[in-house]
Amino acid sequence: MQPRLLKGSNASYFYFPDEESTIISRSKFSIVYLAAELESKQKVICKQLSPAMFLNQTAKLKFLIEASVSLQHPGIVKTIDLVVEEGSVFIIQEYVPGFTLKELIYNKKYYDYNFNTYFLKIIAETLDTLAYLHSQKLCHCDIKPSNIMVVEDQYGLDIDNPKIKIIDLGALKPAFQQGVLDTGGKTFNIMYGSPEQVLGFSELVGDHSDIFSLGLVLYEAIAKEPALNTSNPMFIKRIQTTVRVEKHYRFDDDVYGIISRATVKPELQKSVKLYSDDELRVLIIKALGKRYQSCADFKADLMSLINL
Repeated sequence: MQPRLLKGSNASYFYFPDEESTIISRSKFSIVYLAAELESKQKVICKQLSPAMFLNQTAKLKFLIEASVSLQHPGIVKTIDLVVEEGSVFIIQEYVPGFTLKELIYNKKYYDYNFNTYFLKIIAETLDTLAYLHSQKLCHCDIKPSNIMVVEDQYGLDIDNPKIKIIDLGALKPAFQQGVLDTGGKTFNIMYGSPEQVLGFSELVGDHSDIFSLGLVLYEAIAKEPALNTSNPMFIKRIQTTVRVEKHYRFDDDVYGIISRATVKPELQKSVKLYSDDELRVLIIKALGKRYQSCADFKADLMSLINL
């Protein structure tokens, strides 16, 4: 197998594009490789963006790259370098050892109820990172278990004080702004999307949207199954915009109360199709006012359970 060399502004990097074992993930938006810095041989992540991410979307690509580089927080993966070569765009990011939250949720080792506090702490750490992101007037827009990495150090996973990193910023947008940067490029996962995202009200997408998504992640972390256990897009859309998240047998009342407050949906009395956009907008705004108003409020309630 022949390596491919990439010359960045800070260093040179290499990876093996034809070696399947080096491919971490593949989607219609990117291929993510395990790579290394040429001189130090230190592991890095090389994300090759699909043309779908930036074709006729120069402003979107510029925004994503500038935002990724500018965000400096221990809970956000670091963007190290950018390489544009032969019409392809590569983003070089730090390598984060550990497991995605999705991997941990479905690892039967952690099904025991005694690990619930561990998952609550992971969500609390994620809220700290989102609070920073929101302070920068940005919305992540695609919070889901596979986008949250739980960091492993030389001693393994820290059950008492877990550390996380959000590893994908591909759907990032300015909070509460009309969709100039929303057309084209990566979209959110509808399984975790807020009603305002699902219904296309981009000017209402912001802090409360990430809070909604993380509420669904909290549900999944404790229930060991997603709140929406279906693959039918139309069914998902109807549930995600109208049906209240039901209590799961693995929840106690306190956990369910937190999930319910994070995932408040508009109260619709009839089919979505029978409402005008203005009517839907009013109902969504009312729902936003009933959710947690900040990540700090959400975290405070979580910590009250953790510290029992």
